[in-house]
Amino acid sequence: MPIPKVVMENPWMCGACRGIKHLCGESPCPLIKEVSAQVELSVPKENLVFGSSPPAAFVGEWGYPRVLAGPLLPNVTGNTSDFDSSQKWLDLPFSTLVTMRLSLIRAMHPESVVPEREERKLELMQQIAMSNSPVDAELRLVSPPRTGYSFSFFTSPMGPAGRLEKVLYVGNPKVPRAVEKAVADRDLRAADALHLLWSSGLTSDQLNRLLSVGALGIKRRLVPTRWSITAVDDSVSKRALSEVKNFPLINNYYVGKSYALGNRFSVLILPRRWEFEMLESWAPFAGCVDTGDVPIPSDYEGHAGRRGYAKNIAGAYYAARVPIAEWLLSLRRQGAALVLMEVDSSWLAPLGVWRVREGVRRAILSAVKQDGSSVAFESALRGMITSRRSWIKSSTILQELKHYISLDQFTSSI
Repeated sequence: MPIPKVVMENPWMCGACRGIKHLCGESPCPLIKEVSAQVELSVPKENLVFGSSPPAAFVGEWGYPRVLAGPLLPNVTGNTSDFDSSQKWLDLPFSTLVTMRLSLIRAMHPESVVPEREERKLELMQQIAMSNSPVDAELRLVSPPRTGYSFSFFTSPMGPAGRLEKVLYVGNPKVPRAVEKAVADRDLRAADALHLLWSSGLTSDQLNRLLSVGALGIKRRLVPTRWSITAVDDSVSKRALSEVKNFPLINNYYVGKSYALGNRFSVLILPRRWEFEMLESWAPFAGCVDTGDVPIPSDYEGHAGRRGYAKNIAGAYYAARVPIAEWLLSLRRQGAALVLMEVDSSWLAPLGVWRVREGVRRAILSAVKQDGSSVAFESALRGMITSRRSWIKSSTILQELKHYISLDQFTSSI
């Protein structure tokens, strides 16, 4: 994959840009452009689409507050539930994952985020999104889907798009009782609905669909999918952390690691009050010589939490915080957490923030108890390609930990 010279010289750019800020001076993002050009999949030549939605839906952000929205479905029927179940994707070969996701046709229609009247197309999209199993649907598009695949650092890949003309048929969705109650309750705040549904076992993908299509809350509106993903991750983890902060401290240091799809994660848990930090290094991907002075994008929050958006790590920050909060909640313990993420040369395309959520989840579930702060420090950095000096210089928590280790070594020698 060709990498712009300016990125090789400034490897922090990709982590800070994520394909939307165009920091390298190129538009569209050369990484997204390259992978899109390499995709060779057949596009339906008819304007009739009949298939089983996983279920899935998409709400765009362009033109907000009037956006394009609609269901996603492949031109095949059957059990397509894995097509929108990110918790099952981490071990899939890249080609399998991309082929599966790009087969989802976007049947889009213009819609105000605050519906001006009862709209049949919107109602059917919401019915599909509420289901917990595939829903058969037959749609007529204005014209055959146009070639054009969607790759994003925030949302999962999607296939060609077409303007929805008419919904010809939608099967009966299987809606969980908890979802029925939350959708029917017009006095239930969206944040409270998300917490109740998360507590009942719904996945991040299911919660995102419901919030995005405007099925939850008091003042309901469509939420662009990119925004709703982060909103769900932020809301769910905040609610979990409100409980975690009342628990006693965890007794030990823990380190967990995972690797998939060109993304390497190292998670360090420390026995102290809640704080959280995430760093994302693209130096291995860019192939730059790391002399220890490479700035690594990072975001941090203290015990009181964040006041503003995590501008450097963006949605990945909130996605990483979810499994950490869930793990601590399951132990009924409180601790500080550091997530180190690096992207190496085997990375092939932006796939969305789900890869961060699931990568961190795998790492934390495999966390191993460490014999003290010094061992934990070394274990967290072991196996990372980015130099330890770059990590330490960019991390608030690592600098504090290094200071504590030095202090412990000094006092033990007295």
